[in-house]
Amino acid sequence: MRDLSSAFRIAAARGALDAGVWAVAAALCAAGAGWWVASGWPPAATVRVLLAVVSTGSGIAALWYAIRIGIDRRLFAALAEQTAVPDADLDAILRGLDHAMLELGWIAPAKAGRLLGERVQGAVGLLRASVVVAGIQWLAVGVALVAKGF
Repeated sequence: MRDLSSAFRIAAARGALDAGVWAVAAALCAAGAGWWVASGWPPAATVRVLLAVVSTGSGIAALWYAIRIGIDRRLFAALAEQTAVPDADLDAILRGLDHAMLELGWIAPAKAGRLLGERVQGAVGLLRASVVVAGIQWLAVGVALVAKGF
């Protein structure tokens, strides 16, 4: 019997990845805001440097997550197309995906053979990580603005 929940799990992963795009965009905006605040902040050079370092670090992390999310969005879209075919064999499709990823060197051999649920949890993990990066960056900017007197 065909697992009818596969399409919904794939859609959930795609939704999480779409939300991750927004979190990454928020983190990148916050990184820019952090640099803007740090560049015009007259007090304590150490605090300006700290804010610039946090902004740079979160910007780099956000870019990494943007790349990962972009790749995963396309992979889950392809997975959705493949599983939409009547009588599609999800296990064979996932083996094909793993084979391609192994050939590209994008996954370790130990990650091959994961179930769809584990892959969806990975997509949700990317969303969570990107939200954490955005939250840390916006918190740093907020603290800097409050300290600056805005």
